[in-house]
Amino acid sequence: MRLLTTSEGHFTRMSAREIHALGPAKYSFWSHYLETFDEVTVLARVGLSCGPCPEGARANGPSVSFCALPDYQGPWQYLRHLTELKANVRQAVRESDAYILRVPGLVGRLAWQEIRRLKKPYALEVVADPWDALGPGTLPSLFRPIFRRAAARELKMMCRGAAAVHYVTESALQRRYRAAPGAYTIAFPNAFMDSAFASVPILEERFRRIALNQSFRLGFIGSLAQLYKGPDVLLRAAALCHSRGREFEIVMVGEGRYAEQMKALAGRLGVEDRMQFVPRLAFGKAVFDFLDTVDLFVMPSRAEGLPRALVEAMARGCPCIGSNVGGIPELLAADDLVPPNDPEALARKIMEVTADPERMKAMSARNLSRAKEFDPEVLRNMRLAFYRYVRDHSASAGKF
Repeated sequence: MRLLTTSEGHFTRMSAREIHALGPAKYSFWSHYLETFDEVTVLARVGLSCGPCPEGARANGPSVSFCALPDYQGPWQYLRHLTELKANVRQAVRESDAYILRVPGLVGRLAWQEIRRLKKPYALEVVADPWDALGPGTLPSLFRPIFRRAAARELKMMCRGAAAVHYVTESALQRRYRAAPGAYTIAFPNAFMDSAFASVPILEERFRRIALNQSFRLGFIGSLAQLYKGPDVLLRAAALCHSRGREFEIVMVGEGRYAEQMKALAGRLGVEDRMQFVPRLAFGKAVFDFLDTVDLFVMPSRAEGLPRALVEAMARGCPCIGSNVGGIPELLAADDLVPPNDPEALARKIMEVTADPERMKAMSARNLSRAKEFDPEVLRNMRLAFYRYVRDHSASAGKF
């Protein structure tokens, strides 16, 4: 049985046969579906490579292929390519037997429209909330409120029409985007934590640095393709901390069209000498090694599902501060949360936390314990149960 799934990420074509991921969606990510399905087709944007990709970043491989869409950027390029996009999506849907759409996003929306037109059953993996993702401060466009309402309305329609829905949060996404009565629903994070947990020596070194209570290293990981992750909020909060005498260094890992704007903002705020911008880290060990050097991990997002980067930071024993949005409150203690889009509140929290080494140690221990609740075998069994449901019911007369 051939499964069609969707991705809102960007991929690059390295050769006629090789497609590489620019993020975590490598072959190992898509091959999880092969535990249940015979073949997997990924519907996603694929552009030409403009340089070397990290080693091990290949996304396609045995039984995993890509239906390459034009590599559009933003809604206006999307509209310009719409005829070609629809033709490619129509072919991919026709050639597949089962459908698990990763939503929200324009690629998933196109696939959903074609599947619905053909009156075929489909399943969803709901990984984010478009209402938050298109909230104030996220998109510099007069049309943002219109896009926001339309995206949230359509995701609600998708969930009501889906035969099966996987939510990455315990309850946050479910409250706004409810599945239909009788639909198969399941909740588990897309976090694969094998071999990611900090060892005792790493924790001891972290506690030694915290006890010195001198200059702190703040860490941030997130795409700069949009402002969902709140990098600008972190920079403004950092400037406030600097004005109040806190010594720190910020390492911001991420790339995208707003990267240069964030560097310019750091300059205007007078904190550029305390900033380090890292375009990209290979997923896995490179990320873990970076997190082990961070004294405080900060995720000031305006929108989230259940963020993988935060779970990984917790697994390395990082004290963490995050916004009170999406699935973040399901991960962090209430005292470690701040309102989104509020640099003043974030600055106060950073000052408060870094002034108390014992609190930071307690945060570290609590976060590591919480991350260990994401047992790899339990998550795998839940994932397989969802996939098997979709497979079995797709095979039974096309009805769930």
